[in-house]
Amino acid sequence: MNFKTLITVCCLLLSFNSFSHEGHDSGTAKSMHGGIVKKSKNAFVEVIQDEVIEIYISNHDYKNMIAPGLLVTSFADVKGKKIPLKLESKKTHYVVTTDLKKEKHFKLNVVIKIDGKEESVTFPLEN
Repeated sequence: MNFKTLITVCCLLLSFNSFSHEGHDSGTAKSMHGGIVKKSKNAFVEVIQDEVIEIYISNHDYKNMIAPGLLVTSFADVKGKKIPLKLESKKTHYVVTTDLKKEKHFKLNVVIKIDGKEESVTFPLEN
């Protein structure tokens, strides 16, 4: 096999591989609000950390799940110590009202209860 044939075969294999994924979902969750997204069994949880921490919850079709039947709690894990967080419910999301600005590194744990089943996701954050 000469060099030109080898290059041609390599180019063809690479082009087939790149087109084989076209139109398929890669399995990664997309951010709807510019934050970090984690997937639980029944929901996507998106966290935005700016002046305040915002939590958005959507189903796997990216439709907002904020509803009376959804129970959301959260706590910060700071060096192994669990600090319960107060959440303020907005129409489309939750806002963490507990001040965490003095904590350099912490893990934000969001616990959601859907149809009696509890799920949780963890976000490593820092100030």
